[in-house]
Amino acid sequence: SIEKDESQYKIYLITRSRKVHQSYFSSVFSTLQSIFWCIPLILASRPDVILCNGPGTCVPVCLIAFLLKVLYIHTSRIVFIESYCRVKTLSLSGWILLYLSDAFVVQWPKLCKISRKILYFGRLA
Repeated sequence: SIEKDESQYKIYLITRSRKVHQSYFSSVFSTLQSIFWCIPLILASRPDVILCNGPGTCVPVCLIAFLLKVLYIHTSRIVFIESYCRVKTLSLSGWILLYLSDAFVVQWPKLCKISRKILYFGRLA
């Protein structure tokens, strides 16, 4: 068993940027709301690494971290792990974060053909 020291990490709950089956048009507004909600969170916590996967909830967090890096305010490494169920194509979050992430990991070799930036490690258990 691995003991975890709770002083070494924090868990934050953030608002969803897009709900399941939500239209793309209305998701623009909910994503903007999520971005504004995440700005103080990222500025206060200043994470060293953002490790995320799949859901669009991670896009606002990564977007803010990327902007802070571009503006030389704070550097966070962004690591995106594409969902195991994405066998042939990237998710919408994946397409967006392919350009913003420092490392982009997939779990199926066929996805490596999309970009040279993509890393394949096999199935992550």
